[in-house]
Amino acid sequence: MTHVASSPGPRAVAPARGDSLRRRLLLFLLVPVCITVVLVSALVYAVASRYSDSVYDEGLLEDAYGLAKVLKATESDGQLSAQAAFLLEYNKLGHNYYSVRSLRRGVLSASRDTIPAGPAPRLGGDAQFYDTVIGGVRSRAVSIAVPAPADPSDTLVVSMAETVQDRQLRARQILIMSILLQLVLTAVLLALTWSGVSRGLRALDPLIGRLARHGQELVPVGDVPVPAEIRPLSATIDALLERIRRLFVSQEHFIADAAHQLRTPLAGLALHAERARSGGDENQRAQALEQVQVLTMRLARTATQLLALSRAQAPVEADAPMTALRLDQLLPQILGEHVARAMRDDVDLGYEGPPEPLSVRADAYALHDALGNLIDNALSYVRRGGTISVALRRHGDRARISVDDDGPGVAESALPRLGDRFFRAPDAVEGGTGLGLAIVRRIADRHGARVSFARSALGGLRVELDFPLIAPSMAPAGAEPR
Repeated sequence: MTHVASSPGPRAVAPARGDSLRRRLLLFLLVPVCITVVLVSALVYAVASRYSDSVYDEGLLEDAYGLAKVLKATESDGQLSAQAAFLLEYNKLGHNYYSVRSLRRGVLSASRDTIPAGPAPRLGGDAQFYDTVIGGVRSRAVSIAVPAPADPSDTLVVSMAETVQDRQLRARQILIMSILLQLVLTAVLLALTWSGVSRGLRALDPLIGRLARHGQELVPVGDVPVPAEIRPLSATIDALLERIRRLFVSQEHFIADAAHQLRTPLAGLALHAERARSGGDENQRAQALEQVQVLTMRLARTATQLLALSRAQAPVEADAPMTALRLDQLLPQILGEHVARAMRDDVDLGYEGPPEPLSVRADAYALHDALGNLIDNALSYVRRGGTISVALRRHGDRARISVDDDGPGVAESALPRLGDRFFRAPDAVEGGTGLGLAIVRRIADRHGARVSFARSALGGLRVELDFPLIAPSMAPAGAEPR
């Protein structure tokens, strides 16, 4: 189990002020609920108005038939008594109007404000309803046709009308009651939503508690029971913790490697520095300073390789910067960086390129480190005046880089261990770190490449590095580390 570096102790951290999930959910619900209330209210008002009109139209029609029955029962010529006229016109919220008109003799009896003529009803036909304006007030009227009691050959048109204030009042009352009921339901809905969200968020308590209890440890939380909707968050936290754990492991390895590799050179550096400071003669001081210089260069090379190994061992992220690279262009550039050293050591450094472009997808920095360490390793072990042959060829669906040298080589029994950290063959030359081929192997593993070691036809070591190929058109010309 990997632990994060200890601290004086967990401190309560005030939660950052921000949007509340409950408040956001309520707002998301409130907008559509308000729109729904408005739409339902409009629908209720339309239905209430239609229903109110239907009820009041029935009452108005009953009044018209009632007036016709009165005329028939009294065998009146259309004239009404003052009492009957008052009862017909009385309306506590508005005003009623009536009219009795003969098709032959015209208006026989009517209220003070005359009802405007509307669609003419037919004897024995349906009543005719229509909207009109009487005395400047919107009104609703109905007309029916009945035989004249005193003259069956004549037809009376009996009309009744009323102002619409009462209808509108009833419709508004229904609307207000509907709105109040919807507001109550909305308040109940929001309260239930608030309570439900609060109860739902309690499902995060085990996850929060687990993280709080193990704040100093990188323990996965995947076994904590959480709702299905929270599992992606839990999985993301686990992935983050795993990446952090691997980074700490890599850091621990780097520290251990650095301590392992730098302890002896630093001790030697201190010893020779002391000799140079207290040496008896110039010759001893010169030798001590020469050793200081050698050890300093060795320390610099070791530090460089440790950093390269640390990068190679770092966890591979899903969004790692992999780019399409032309090996047939990149490899000669890296060889060019080692030409000066080869010439200084009188080494024949040769290269045989492919007849076609070979492209791979790789991390440019890592690939540069791997190829550079391959060539550097060969230069470190080949004898003065020796030969190193580097070749790049297509091998099926892979690009194969081979490095051959005529150095002392490695015993067959030691070949499987090449690439292990700090492993050096028993007969290896002094000054090596045992990290060069380890860096190559780690980088090869990260790129899905294969690395193999064998005896070379030149007598030394042969290293082969196979990378999966991609289409040449995907690789930009002259690709190199940025």
